[in-house]
Amino acid sequence: MEGEGVMPDSASGSQQLESVRSQGFVSIYSNSAQLDVTPWDFRLTFGELKPEANKPPKIEQLVGVVMSPQHAKALVQILSTFVQEYEKNVGEIKLPPAAPAAQKTMSVA
Repeated sequence: MEGEGVMPDSASGSQQLESVRSQGFVSIYSNSAQLDVTPWDFRLTFGELKPEANKPPKIEQLVGVVMSPQHAKALVQILSTFVQEYEKNVGEIKLPPAAPAAQKTMSVA
């Protein structure tokens, strides 16, 4: 299931695009995702929930990704497909009763 660096062109379904990592590419661990939505874009902020002794936990924001609503919808579709395939092969992914690391806001302006 891991990406192979080549993906079909959504317009034609047949053209192959090569995926190349830039020199500035970073890979992070994230257990927190925040979402801000406007009529023009979706803003995802990924971070890490870090518990602190005798203090409320903090989320260290690490990277933000901004995309069009169309790209966000396409991402949801492919994530859904991959999660379904994962669960078919590995088993159901159980979520805790409350996921404190997920936050969302929505703007209309």
